[in-house]
Amino acid sequence: MKRLILSLVVVLGVLTVSAQGFVWLDTVHDFGSFSEDIGLARCTFRAVNTSDQPIAVVSARANCGCTHPEYPKGAIQPGDTLTVSVAYDAKGRPGRFEKKVYVDTGDGILTTLRVKGTVIGAPSSLSGRYPVDAGKARLSGTVLPFGETLKGRVAQGVLKGYNGTTETITPSVTGVPEYIDVIIRPEKVPPGEQFVVSATVTTDRCKHWGFVTDSLFVVPDTGSDIKVPVSTIVIIREDFSRLTPGERAKAPHATIDENLLDFGSFERMDSNKTLKFNISNTGENPLIIREVSTPDKSLTVKVKDSKVKKNKAASVEVTFDPEALGNAELLNARITVITNDPDKPVQMVRVVGEPQ
Repeated sequence: MKRLILSLVVVLGVLTVSAQGFVWLDTVHDFGSFSEDIGLARCTFRAVNTSDQPIAVVSARANCGCTHPEYPKGAIQPGDTLTVSVAYDAKGRPGRFEKKVYVDTGDGILTTLRVKGTVIGAPSSLSGRYPVDAGKARLSGTVLPFGETLKGRVAQGVLKGYNGTTETITPSVTGVPEYIDVIIRPEKVPPGEQFVVSATVTTDRCKHWGFVTDSLFVVPDTGSDIKVPVSTIVIIREDFSRLTPGERAKAPHATIDENLLDFGSFERMDSNKTLKFNISNTGENPLIIREVSTPDKSLTVKVKDSKVKKNKAASVEVTFDPEALGNAELLNARITVITNDPDKPVQMVRVVGEPQ
């Protein structure tokens, strides 16, 4: 019996509200996914005057300047229909949106109308934020920078993407270096939505030191033949902050006997030439040569000993291939030497030469 009385109260309450003013046929409109090129996306909300008095809309205002409501200025007679038109300006606003329009009908009721959807950005709007065309997706760049970090720690980098199609895509990555872990969120990207390629470098799993470059590939959608190469860059340094004063006093010191290697004049078709320089340990504890490298493809470096005792030296052979110099006018390169010397962990050796 109590449930029956409660139900009657609810029904009578609804009838009372309906009898006092407008009954809206709907209060939410979903535009779905549409192109930014459309410009203004329009929809119409309707309400019936169920009262016995004429009712006029006092005001209709949106919570954003990009949303524009329009309504009749005159009163709506009993039994007639009120029409409120709402336009959303999509230009320059790619992505998901949800906006509100507050309609005051002067009868003590403030109605909230909602419009929502997803704007698929036009190429002209996306070129600034996502300049890289990747087929079904666009990317914010082709470089994943991780910055500088210490060996034993992790570093993170982020690459952003955008689904510029009218269908859901599933982006992925391939060719990921073993010391990098990658997660893409969300896994499935709806039309007009953004996604993030989040990558983590675990330096303990990386065998290199200093300026470490690598690459991976972003595939915009499952089954796509498009693979966008993305460069990864991280600078890995040694952590000397935990050395005690005593350990620092006995630390190794790396001394390089030649800071400039000059291959002199050469012909492009000359055979390979080799020069040497030495890395001496003028400290107490053993010197560990972490890395000796160069990005120049015409040079090859080879270290005979990676661990150098006190007052000893390691020889480094530098071989120059003139033909591999390509179209470069001069040989002007640098060799990076990284050691466990806390005072000078990174040193450079310049390499020069001039074709005849």
